[in-house]
Amino acid sequence: MDPRRLSPIDHIDHILLDTFVQNGLPDVLAPLQRTLAQRLTHPSRLAVLWLDKHMREVVVSIDSNGQRKVPSPNDPRFVDDSPTLHQCMRSRAPVHRPALDDRLIAWVAEDTCQPVVCLPLQRGEHLLGALIVMHRLGTTLSPAAEAELQAWLPMMATLLVHEIDAIHGLFGAIRFARDFTLMRDTETGQHQLRIGGYAGILAERLSQAHGLDEGFAQEVALYAPLHDIGKIGIPDEILLKPGKFDPDERERMQAHAANGGALIDRLIEDFGLAGNPRVKTLRSIVAWHHEYIDGSGYPEGRSGDDIPLATRIITISDIFDALTNVRAYKQRWSVDEAFELIKSMAGIQLDKECVQAFESERERITAAWHHYATSGV
Repeated sequence: MDPRRLSPIDHIDHILLDTFVQNGLPDVLAPLQRTLAQRLTHPSRLAVLWLDKHMREVVVSIDSNGQRKVPSPNDPRFVDDSPTLHQCMRSRAPVHRPALDDRLIAWVAEDTCQPVVCLPLQRGEHLLGALIVMHRLGTTLSPAAEAELQAWLPMMATLLVHEIDAIHGLFGAIRFARDFTLMRDTETGQHQLRIGGYAGILAERLSQAHGLDEGFAQEVALYAPLHDIGKIGIPDEILLKPGKFDPDERERMQAHAANGGALIDRLIEDFGLAGNPRVKTLRSIVAWHHEYIDGSGYPEGRSGDDIPLATRIITISDIFDALTNVRAYKQRWSVDEAFELIKSMAGIQLDKECVQAFESERERITAAWHHYATSGV
């Protein structure tokens, strides 16, 4: 098997990763801005211009206040059309005091700020974009403050890239674990990929209801395929048994949730991800996706709000997929039968709001099921 083609969703991995990094940038920029504000009176905004994979075009501007701007067709966005960004990318060196007659820089500054420096961001030889440091219009930096800012610039760029590296590390670890599972057992692997599709749809719906940003749905879709990673430790004679489990076998099968949580703990430790706020969601999905809101699930008997929203989404998606696909121990249920059972579990084992959202997205869920059923994924 070609190791570069382990997963049917390889072609969208780079899109997910790029979006994942973008959504993490405000968390990195905000503390940098606070530190600068303590040291320097005037710098008031930090913004990252994120480039496309060809390093030719600005995809988005993300600032330390959490503001995200995507260039419209009439906005400046090409590197070669911006003297400042072109010079910064070509020389791979800071450009000081960018002029506001540069339309791309003016678009970032928004008539409220004066750019102080444009700093390139790169991982190895690959350019990611640029960091723009700005202060309020009508203010100036003293020579001492400007000298201190210049001393801070290399550290700021290093910290940003370090955090981006951590996100790449997390994503790479997730992708490795996902593809390992796909090689271990084709049906389990395909089940995990389908879960990502259903969970992504449901998470989109619920993120709107809860006022969450688009990063929530992307995280859930990214992590969903790992929910059953603990099954790699289950022997084939149990995992693939064509019939009901005896009590000992059932106990060993149910141990996959706790075992999966332990694997994620090891992943976090080995990849140095303990400080990454996103790994909490990953772990809760893997370790608690068989918990029920009435406390009757396993492995910890969690209930109600002790089960995070992301995990409740995975639980419903997992049940739907298990019902609507053939297993060694059961035949496939129809989509209608699966929806009826899930509806009957609302407010008991399953979160009522999540079930309502699942029913509201029935058309998209059903379309996704048809896609998977006809494509063999």
